[in-house]
Amino acid sequence: MNKMLAIIAVVLAIFCLILGIIFLIAAIDATSRILTSGAFLITAGLLLAYGLSTLRRIAETSPEHLETGAVELAKQLEGEVTVEQLQVAYSIPAALAKQTLERLRAKGQCQLEQRGDYAVYLFKSVLPAKAVKRCPYCGSEFAVRSAVRKCPNCGAALEITKE
Repeated sequence: MNKMLAIIAVVLAIFCLILGIIFLIAAIDATSRILTSGAFLITAGLLLAYGLSTLRRIAETSPEHLETGAVELAKQLEGEVTVEQLQVAYSIPAALAKQTLERLRAKGQCQLEQRGDYAVYLFKSVLPAKAVKRCPYCGSEFAVRSAVRKCPNCGAALEITKE
C-alpha cells in the first residue's frame, strides 16, 4: 500500500512539475501566473520528496537487503549479531530484525546461541580462518609465526591447517 502511494506521489510530482514549468514559461508575458507556477513547483517538490523517501525506505527494509545487511554487520562485529544490533543498525522493529535473522538461520548461514539472557546469531562463514601448525602424529599445535618446523615432542614435520 505504501509503495503504491509513493509511486502515485512521484507520478503526480512529475505532472505538477510539468504544469509548473508551463506556467513559469507563460509568466514571462504575464506576471500573474508566477504564483500558480510556484504553487505547482512547491507541490511537485513535496510530492517528489515524499515519494522518493518512501520508496527508498521500502527498498532498505526489503528482506533481501536486510539479509545482506545482517551478514555485513556480522563481518564488522566478528561474526556475532544480536537482534538488537540489527534493529539499531537499520532502524527497524525488533520483530523484523528477529525474522530476518531467523530466515538466515533457516538457510544455514548462521547459528543461534544462547548466552545468558540474550540470543546471539553466530555467522561462522565471516569469521577469519585461524591457521595453526599441527603435528599430524601427536596433535601438538604451535603458532604459525613460530620458527618451529618439526614437532619438538615426536620430531615429525608440522603441517599448517586452517580451523
